[in-house]
Parts: sequence; structure tokens; C-alpha cells
Amino acid sequence: MSDPNEFYRGGIAVRTYDLFVTSVATEGDTHFYCDCARRFGGDVLELGVGTGRVAIALAEAGYTVTGLDLSPAMLDRARQKIAGLPPSVAGRLTFVQGDMSAFDLGRTFPLILVPFRAFQHLIEPAVQRRALTCMHRHLAPGGHLVIDLFDPRLEFCLPDAPPLEGPREVSDPTSGHRIRRTIVARTNDPGQQLISERVRLEVLDNVGRVVATEETSMALRWTLRQEMAWLLELCGFEPVEQWSDFHGAAPAYGKEQLWVARAV
Repeated sequence: MSDPNEFYRGGIAVRTYDLFVTSVATEGDTHFYCDCARRFGGDVLELGVGTGRVAIALAEAGYTVTGLDLSPAMLDRARQKIAGLPPSVAGRLTFVQGDMSAFDLGRTFPLILVPFRAFQHLIEPAVQRRALTCMHRHLAPGGHLVIDLFDPRLEFCLPDAPPLEGPREVSDPTSGHRIRRTIVARTNDPGQQLISERVRLEVLDNVGRVVATEETSMALRWTLRQEMAWLLELCGFEPVEQWSDFHGAAPAYGKEQLWVARAV
């Protein structure tokens, strides 16, 4: 099985992360999370904060954010980004290195966010339960938790299913290079509900020559909608809203699982 977090440890994968992250799966998500902060409280804890994409949008909207991430390399990228922000925005952001299944910040928040499938890097159900219990402990009474997962399309979860995508290329505006990302191996384990992938990243110059390359890995655990409902309830949450995108669409098979749950 692939290391679920190797992808985020550094190198080309981390340096180019923001170039690949924009997709249908994130369309409108920062506006949605800002609206959650408006509705539920603007002192936000974001778990799996990564390079700060969502946290910075929240801070620019006037909200205070504490962002926690397991990866020092991703947090370094986040700190580089906030160094260029106005002091009034950067001052609303705090980044902490830590494990979302075992952290203690010594305080509570009215709102916790876990965007863009970060929860799915917890690949064992026991670890998922520990993480949700830890989140519950960090929520103020009646506080809200928002989690984004993908809803698994079962034809892509079979052992011999093809990769979800072919090679992708993006342009790096800083270097002028193109970055190619290719899934070179993919293993599905329906018994453990795991997708494991080897990913090759290549940097191409302006004539298409590969000037740098690396391979890395990641793994995600898929969670069925009813399973997630039980996980939340088991760990002290009451699901209050479900959506299949960030624009208010009703739950739908194969789309996003976007959960809003209240601590009870």
C-alpha cells in the first residue's frame, strides 16, 4: 500500500501543489467556507490546511484562522504565501504542525473545517474515529464541523479499475515551465476501501524536455455516505446539512459528500 502522506513531504509535488488543486471538486469551495464562517462563527480551525488556499481566502474575508497540517513542507509553502499578504490579513492566520487525529490546541472553536478530502488520508476507521473525537473536543458547545469527501463511484473502486484521469499538464507562471502529473500505478482494495497511487511529476522546459522528475505516492480511504453518517453520530455529532457541491445541490451519488454537523 502507498504511503498516504508521501506526496506531501516535499519536492516537486509540494512546490506545484497549488497549480493542480483547482478542479471541479473545489469549484466554489472558498465562498462556501466563508459563508460557513459567517453563519457559524468566524474563529475557524482548519485541519489539513496545506498551503493555505482556503485559510487565506477566509482571512481575506475578515475571519481568524488556525490551520493545522501534518506536513512541514506544506506549511512552509503556506508561510511563504502569507509573507506577501497585507499585515492585517496575515495577522489573522496561525499555522501549526500536527496530526488531525491527535492534537491538543488547548482551546475550542465555533467552526472546524476539513476541506478537499483531507479526512480521507486517514486510512483506518479507528484513526478516523480518533480524529472526529479530537475535533469534537475542540468545538465549542453547539459548534459546527464541515467536512468534504468524494462520494465513491463504485466502478472506479474495483481492483482492475482504470486510473481516474490521464496525464495532466499545467503551466508554472513563476518558472515558465510546464508540469506534467501522471498516475503510473493504481491499486484498489475494496475490502479496506483504499485507493493507492504512484504519481510521476515531470518538469518540462519550453521545448518539452524533461528537466526534473520525481515519483511519489498517496492513499485515500473512501467512505460511503451512510457510513459517514454513522461515524459522525458515533463521535458526538448531529449531521444537519448534506450537499453534493458547494452551490447547494442535494446529495447525489458520485459527487461530493459535503457534510455540516453540529456538536451535541
